[in-house]
Amino acid sequence: MNLRLLRHGIGTRAASKAAGYLLGVWMVGAGLGAWAQVATRTHVSMAPEARGTTFTAKVGDIAGNPANSGTVSFETAKGSLGSAFVENGAATLTVDKLPQGTRTVTATYSGSDGFAASSSGLSISADAGTLPDFALTGSPTTVSVSPGDFANITVTVTPENGFNDTVTLSCSGVPATAKCVFSPATVTPLANQAVTSTLQIQTQAASGKGNTLVRSPSSIAYAILLPGVFALAGLGALRRRSGIATLRVLGFVALLIAGGLGLGGCSERYGYLNHPPSGNPGTFPGTYTITVSGYATLNGTSVVGHTLDVTLTVK
Repeated sequence: MNLRLLRHGIGTRAASKAAGYLLGVWMVGAGLGAWAQVATRTHVSMAPEARGTTFTAKVGDIAGNPANSGTVSFETAKGSLGSAFVENGAATLTVDKLPQGTRTVTATYSGSDGFAASSSGLSISADAGTLPDFALTGSPTTVSVSPGDFANITVTVTPENGFNDTVTLSCSGVPATAKCVFSPATVTPLANQAVTSTLQIQTQAASGKGNTLVRSPSSIAYAILLPGVFALAGLGALRRRSGIATLRVLGFVALLIAGGLGLGGCSERYGYLNHPPSGNPGTFPGTYTITVSGYATLNGTSVVGHTLDVTLTVK
């Protein structure tokens, strides 16, 4: 009994050592991964322009080296203003109008393989106008899908200063073979309440292989039944020992018609098998900037419009 317990204890110690070794390797790997991502600092600023307000987020490590990848999302308490790619340590986004009552804009850096995520806030003063207007925001503004999948984005229309007209939504910059679908495509805020619409960005997977030629019953009869009938009639006429030359000639003609119909019926399939239709390559991988637009007519006279940028990544 003691020997069995001793052997059992030796096995337990060996298993404990192996588990400890694996845990140590995992912790070292995790530590190296965290060490490989350097800490970053994000600083956001704004500048008024003739066509709106431009926000600039500068991202770099503590030593001042700029980040060269990742995205920055500009967020408010009422939704996202949009996102932009980081290039040479900076990401820039221009909006034509801020949501009414906006007091803070937060720039959130997503991080990358070499740089850790970070964020920074900016206090601003958004002066409200006196004319009816609306703000356009979305959530999320950065989506990633595989070809054949879709992404849903909630687009919010927030009325300002008593705005209650119908807003028509549309989008542009959609990659080939993909499309935008709004549900609904028009929204009308009432009683100063925000309304939403779901934007679905639909992509396509590669297709075109494995297509088969579908035949209808009429085409089958044309390719098999009719040529067979004429062939039998022709053979019967030729084999008859009749002196009527006309009947033998008709039999020969029937054989020719049968051959022609058979070849005609098979030529379509032969051409399809040797020259099949080209396949659909699907939505190509890449990163696209889709612009969501909202337009409204005030009192049937002036047109008010706002835009929102959405970043789509097709893997």
